[in-house]
Amino acid sequence: MSNKPQTIAGYVLGAIRQRIIEGQYQPGVRLDQHAIAAELGASLIPVRESLRQLEAEGLVTILPHRGVFVVDLSIDDFTEIYRIREVLEELAIQMAIPNYGEADLERIHRLNEQIQHKLSTHDHAAALDLNQEFHLATYEPARQPLLLDMINGLSNRSAHYRQRYINLPDREFLMIADHQGIVDACTARDPSAAGQAVRRHLRHTLEGVVASITR
Repeated sequence: MSNKPQTIAGYVLGAIRQRIIEGQYQPGVRLDQHAIAAELGASLIPVRESLRQLEAEGLVTILPHRGVFVVDLSIDDFTEIYRIREVLEELAIQMAIPNYGEADLERIHRLNEQIQHKLSTHDHAAALDLNQEFHLATYEPARQPLLLDMINGLSNRSAHYRQRYINLPDREFLMIADHQGIVDACTARDPSAAGQAVRRHLRHTLEGVVASITR
């Protein structure tokens, strides 16, 4: 079955969101609505609707008489997001582990191995894409859609800044070690250890991004 959006509005929203998350639209940049509409083969109406939705998601800011700008997070903003993520993602993985089946664990192991391979070849973009999928794989068996929506929203708001983390010296090795700790705790079906491993991983990311911004 195709995953292609069913409406032009959905396509435009997804395309703009992805460009922000991947860093094609840099933080602080003013977005040209006419150029976006032309690039996506759409009218201005779905572009404007999408930008209003992205403002609600915290990805852009709409300033009257000035335009639409990609949100540029401060250190305080990023720190707040990650402190909230620690709480939510610890809860998610602890609720998920009792529901794990063998297929869930196989998926988690497979994604972890794929991330390690991408990091070994310094394919950071692919590793970050797989990283998102890896963490969702550990949380989805919790069967808590509202909790997952909150986690996804916060993750998207800070996604571009994770590129700074992974480009820092030795961060590839730290990411591999953190993920292995999560995988080991999941395999042991130990909710407490898994929650601690997730918190440790998020804290390392926060510390790395803050260091990259302030240096």
